[in-house]
Amino acid sequence: EQESKYELLFSKKLSVPIFTGSRIVDIDGNSIHVILVDKSGGEVVAVPTSLGHPIKLEIVVLDGDFPAPNNNKEEYSWTSEEFNNHIVKERTGTRPLLTGELNLTMRDGIALIEEIEFTDNSSWIRSRKFRVAVRVAPGSNHTLPIRQGMTEPFVVKDHRGECKYYSISLSLFLLFILSFIYIYSCHLLFWICYN
Repeated sequence: EQESKYELLFSKKLSVPIFTGSRIVDIDGNSIHVILVDKSGGEVVAVPTSLGHPIKLEIVVLDGDFPAPNNNKEEYSWTSEEFNNHIVKERTGTRPLLTGELNLTMRDGIALIEEIEFTDNSSWIRSRKFRVAVRVAPGSNHTLPIRQGMTEPFVVKDHRGECKYYSISLSLFLLFILSFIYIYSCHLLFWICYN
């Protein structure tokens, strides 16, 4: 497979934890940006408008174990076939695993993902983690090879877990407030009785 000097890249890490039914955003709480970079000089340099035309992109889900580092180094390489073989689809009889804006158009080297969310947790696959990935959309008649991009692996938890977490936090907060009121009332009563 022809080596590409161009690569798609998520400009920032995702905000974690990620829950089902919740909008996925970057670490700053903003919409996710995918950028095109030129790695031909050995360094990652953002490509502005050098391609001169829009690029159709597709968002997919990958197994968190893919890709494996080469020779125990933090270097990753893969073919398009390997990438496609590790795309994770929804479980039988369930909704699509990822919903929202899954088809994008990159202009001037930037594409914005406004709204995507998971409908299922990641506990049912071996790695128990997903990656969000982006590739040039199949059948888009784009001849220039562009390497796919992907996020770091992450766990997707059920929204019920999110509700449970906030419910416990709220309960502990209310318990603290009630304890404070009780202690204050006892002190006040003691002061009234002995003064």
